[in-house]
Amino acid sequence: MAEKTFNLDVITPEKTVYTNEVTAILAHGTSGYLGVLAHHCPLVTTLEPGPFKITEPGDKEVNFSMERGFIEVRKNSVVVLADAVDEES
Repeated sequence: MAEKTFNLDVITPEKTVYTNEVTAILAHGTSGYLGVLAHHCPLVTTLEPGPFKITEPGDKEVNFSMERGFIEVRKNSVVVLADAVDEES
């Protein structure tokens, strides 16, 4: 069975940092940690500085450190607008 995915775009004022089909994300929201899977209900909220974990198909993980920002979830697509994003090794 194929993994359920959604489109993720992570954008800063300078550039698009990441764009891909993913299976899950975990972000540090203002009210606590927020997990998003495919077909999540619509949501707009603020993000606090902290880790931003992406799970790609095949369980490959990509980790970022993110400054304040916003996240919008709608129509099986997520857009993250952040002040700054750094990839962790």
